[in-house]
Parts: sequence; C-alpha cells; structure tokens
Amino acid sequence: MKPDLRSIREDNLKEELLRVVGLLIAVTVFGTLGYHYIEGWDWFDCLYMTVITITTTGYREVGKLSVAGKVLSMFLMIFGVAIFLYSVDAILPILLERRSERWKKVLEKIEDHCVICGYGRMGKEMAKELKKEIKKVVVIDIDPNRVENAREEGIIAIQGDCTEEEVLEKAGIRRARCIIACTNNDSINAFAVMIAKDLNPNIFAIAVLRTPGGEKKLKRAGADMLLSPYHDSARKVCVAVTRPTAADFIEIIGKMGTLMLEKMELKNKSFHGLSLKDTNIRKLTGCIIVAIERNGKIIFPDPDTKIYKGDILYVLGREESLKKAYELIVAQQFSTE
Repeated sequence: MKPDLRSIREDNLKEELLRVVGLLIAVTVFGTLGYHYIEGWDWFDCLYMTVITITTTGYREVGKLSVAGKVLSMFLMIFGVAIFLYSVDAILPILLERRSERWKKVLEKIEDHCVICGYGRMGKEMAKELKKEIKKVVVIDIDPNRVENAREEGIIAIQGDCTEEEVLEKAGIRRARCIIACTNNDSINAFAVMIAKDLNPNIFAIAVLRTPGGEKKLKRAGADMLLSPYHDSARKVCVAVTRPTAADFIEIIGKMGTLMLEKMELKNKSFHGLSLKDTNIRKLTGCIIVAIERNGKIIFPDPDTKIYKGDILYVLGREESLKKAYELIVAQQFSTE
C-alpha cells in the first residue's frame, strides 16, 4: 500500500509549526520569568521587555537594568532573536504553501471558466469585466508580480508560461469555456491557442492581435476570434462619426446587458447547404442570425439564405441563448431534435 504523501506532508508541517511555536513560547516564558525574579518588575512589564528584546524593536527599557538584567538581555538578544528569526523563516513558507494548496484545490474543482493568458493592461481589464459576468476567471502570467496583483484582486492566478502544456493543464484548460490570449507577443498567443485547442478542441479561443503580420499565424493556430485594439478602435470611431445611430444602438445593447452580439464559425456539418429556416437555429436557441461573413463579404440573410461550413455567423441573443447557439453552431453538442 502506497503512503499518502499529502498526509505525510501535513504531519510534517504540523510538527514544524508546533516546534516553532514551542520555541517562541519557551524563550518568552524564560525571559519573562528572568526579568521578574532579577529586576522585580510586574509580570506585564517583564513580558513586554522580553517581546521588544527578541523582536529587536528597540524601545527603551522598562526600568533601569542591573548587571544580571543586562546579562539576561544580552542572552535574549543573541539566542532569543535567533529563535525569533528562525520562527519567522519557518512559518512564512508554511503559510505560503498553505495558500498555494488552497489555490490548487480551487483549480481542481473549477469548470466552465475563462483562462486569460497575460495580465498586462488589457488582460487586467478583461479579467475585471469577465469577473462581473461569469465570475470564474483564471489568469496565467510569467511575471510573479502580476500574478500577485491578480490574486490581490481576488482572481485565481498561476505563474508560468502559457505555451507550456503543464501550465494550461494546471489552469483547468480541459474544463474551460474559453481562452483569451492577450500577451504582448503574437507568437506566444498563437502557441497558447494551438495547445489549448489540442487539449480542448471545443474551447472558444480569442486572441489579441499585436501586429498586422500575426493575423495569419493566429488563424492557423485555431483562434475563433481575433481582436485588434488599434484597428477595432479605429473602426468604432469611424462608425461613431459616419453612422452615429448604429453606434448608439451598439452602445445601448452593451449597457442593457441582456442582448449581446457574438461571432461564431459554423462547424456543424449537418447545417452545410441548408437555408436558415431549415436549420431552426432561431427556434432551437432563441437567437437571430443578423449577418453572415463569407469569403470576406458580409451577407444580410433572409430565411431562405443558405449557410455553409466555415461561414462566420453574427448571432444576436441573450447570454443563455448564445450559449445554446454556440453549442449548436460551433461545438455541435446541442441536440437539433
């Protein structure tokens, strides 16, 4: 029978903690008794004097020390301080390990979450917004300071390289709803998406495009959606200037929080060559196909418009309806019967 490694580690941690606490109590009691019987001070003053000595606080003495009292103080300064520093050195790793174990337990249970690769300015804003909507967000970043910042914001964060399979596994990529690759490097984003798709073919992959030349690379990696901060912002400004009514409509939809527009690639082979009315997408999901992108052109469909595998469908609906639409159109997990 194999030994329970976790149980052994727990026992070792408890023993270490008890030993540290025991040493601290022993030196505190020793110093308190010593000052009381040597100097004759009251018990609280003796305890106070012991604590400020072994913690190297540096406050003035409670009263005038005799030679014996000074000898005791020197003993506490040498051995007491050493024990105190040893205690701090021993306890901190235990507390950090406990915290790490807590994160691991949460990661083992989390599912239907969003994995964000990169916690820079954009990653931070995405995590902040996603946390409001789906609550469950896991951040991956190679910078320990960014990881610590994410944890301070109450976000589950992992330090590591998002192109490493082991790191993505730790983030629960097989159980995740989507992955957002928003590091500052298109190659890293492409690798992260490619590995995520390999581990979880049904995951919805979003990549932030950092350079114009990275678009083909990210599409080949399997990104379902590409975001270009500069291009998208410029296009939004253009719409706001030339077609303010359309911009107002999009803004109102965003503020309502009930209707959302999603971009989905048709992967369900059973819909290939069928008209929209024959697919029953609206009846099955409650969503409306407002536009179709095919060969770089936008089609505004009617019920008789046929759709083909690889078409990009722009789907309008509520969150729960869009989830059903995604499962039907992209993931092919939703029954059409």
